[in-house]
Amino acid sequence: MQYHSTRNKNDLFSPSEAVLQGLAPDGGLFVPQELPEIDFAAWIGSDYQTIAKRIFKIFFSDLSDQVIAEIVSTAYGENFDDPRIVPVHRINKQTGFLELWHGPTLAFKDLALQFLPHLMQAAKKQLDFQQDILILTATSGDTGKAAMEGFADVEHFKVIVFYPHNGVSSFQKRQMLCREYDNVRAIALQGDFDDCQRGVKQLFSDQKFAAEVATCGYALSSANSINIGRLIPQTIYYINSYLQAVAANDLSYGETISIIVPTGNFGNILAACYAKTMGLPLGRIHLAANENNVLSDFLQTGIYDSNRTLVKTSSPSMDILVASNLERYLYLKNPDSEWLKSLMQELNVSGKFQIDTELLDLTASWTDENETSTAINHVYNTYDYLIDPHTAVGYSAIAKAGLTDLTLVASTASPYKFIEKTLAALGKEIPTDDWQSIEVIAALSGQEIPQTVSKLWQLPQDQEILISADQMSKAVFDNI
Repeated sequence: MQYHSTRNKNDLFSPSEAVLQGLAPDGGLFVPQELPEIDFAAWIGSDYQTIAKRIFKIFFSDLSDQVIAEIVSTAYGENFDDPRIVPVHRINKQTGFLELWHGPTLAFKDLALQFLPHLMQAAKKQLDFQQDILILTATSGDTGKAAMEGFADVEHFKVIVFYPHNGVSSFQKRQMLCREYDNVRAIALQGDFDDCQRGVKQLFSDQKFAAEVATCGYALSSANSINIGRLIPQTIYYINSYLQAVAANDLSYGETISIIVPTGNFGNILAACYAKTMGLPLGRIHLAANENNVLSDFLQTGIYDSNRTLVKTSSPSMDILVASNLERYLYLKNPDSEWLKSLMQELNVSGKFQIDTELLDLTASWTDENETSTAINHVYNTYDYLIDPHTAVGYSAIAKAGLTDLTLVASTASPYKFIEKTLAALGKEIPTDDWQSIEVIAALSGQEIPQTVSKLWQLPQDQEILISADQMSKAVFDNI
């Protein structure tokens, strides 16, 4: 397998080169030269780790089978609190929740970021790359801690995460400010996630900055979903969940499952598109947006317009107006690099672009805060099952999409991460102390408090560092 930029098909890169660089040299995103056609029927009965090894063997083909096996064993083992890694919780014959939050930071980002550090280490060794790696990452809440957890104490890697000040939940903020190792650090930025993402991209494209970082002994890379090493692992849980449904006789191979994905940066839903393109029998892939509904508007009208005010919602990981991975989706639908380059230039200059809706094969809807609360309340009182606000946005989309076949909602985070909204939606009094709130969530769920949550309250917190966007470069050098 080789990779090239979405904006240039001619220059090819090995998997290890694409993973270590993160962003393509021309500012585009790395994509596979071609997506393989796979007979997934032959994989029925395989466990999560076996499917992962088969996918990684295809997409990271310059690594040996032994190296891939070692990475998978480390990435998907006892660090997840369920041996199935991604279990499905069925609430009725039609609907199930794809629980993507059983990793160490209670969010779907763990499925990729428990894998990526080991992949990057292997890529570094494969290329005999001598410099240390400085990973700069923007986060809307979940990527930050997942990257910090994944790379914690990993030799020759340093991680700096930028998160929006007052734009993440109190739990997410605590996660990022509690760290056990000095090679990871989180910094608050005055602004929203788009400001964080824009700032990181500008640093990547600044040659003077890259040269100064190099004099400090580092090469730049990213753990954001712009990195192809983040995207490929996300295809696995869609493949696994479909094959598990077949193995459980919930459907025959070839019958379709519809997928609903709450998303803001388009990476999680793009992984489902890749899986379907490779031959997985998925039916509708439906995008669920919150009140920052730029993506749902785009899929319905063909007009992408980020010129709007960002709304701070109870699902902050989706509070995004410029979705990075949309570029990969557009390339998947129309692999014309010049066309795509012009669209991205238009977006950069005017904040908007328009395409023909005939190119788009996803459906979409959006959910407001009241509907989100209603969904949390309904699922708990009807099925005795707690969901977080992001998952609630996905659940709300079932009726809006008119889905009647077996449907899986991507449950992207644990309700522990969004205590205030969850309790408020259930009409419960919110304790002034976060730990008391956690005890209430545990009582409602009927399960013990996860060990990763208990551990978090035993760690000291860093004092928050707050900077403006023009101070990002200085903040990086202050920390390396």
